[in-house]
Amino acid sequence: MHPRLICTKPAPVLGLEDWRVLPNTSDKMMERRGWIQTLCTSTTTPEAIGALPKGTERIYIPGEFCRQGDVLSAAAESGKLILLERGAFLAPNDIVLALEKLGEAKNRVILVEAGSSFGYSDRVLDPRALEVLVNLDCPVALNLNALTKATGTSYEHRPQWLNDNKFDVAFIRTALAFGLKHLILPANRELHPNALELWMTGKKEQQ
Repeated sequence: MHPRLICTKPAPVLGLEDWRVLPNTSDKMMERRGWIQTLCTSTTTPEAIGALPKGTERIYIPGEFCRQGDVLSAAAESGKLILLERGAFLAPNDIVLALEKLGEAKNRVILVEAGSSFGYSDRVLDPRALEVLVNLDCPVALNLNALTKATGTSYEHRPQWLNDNKFDVAFIRTALAFGLKHLILPANRELHPNALELWMTGKKEQQ
């Protein structure tokens, strides 16, 4: 299955959830918002990149594989747009090493900030990480999906507050403050009613 990559006008919004098509994003909703869709796939091996179906325009490299040389080399050779997620374990400055492995393909990269993990089944958005990424001459996306989705198995009562939408606006305000160009939307829940409007209004004001 391939996810639905959602692009708004004027500011792209990427809707990815575990690299599946979003079940709650209807064609009617996309048409109403003026969104277009293209194929994107998450990939973790060179073989998978080599076997990408026709029509795939974007490759998403999850953070766990952001330093894996063979995956980066295959992505660079593919000629496709690369969404490269900074691993939650990786110091922001070290993403430069991954960009070096991509060589000239760096010009086709969108860096994805998905927060840092400290072992408590959630991720923390550190503005210092955004400051580093936006100064690397690559567009940057903020992954709302990762930042608002409880992960890990450190305890049974996972933080359910991560699954509501009350922090969407705060994250988007942060993204706008740093001039980010892209969002990756959460799935399986509704975005805060003010969040997308804030994003679109903020992007227009930046132009």
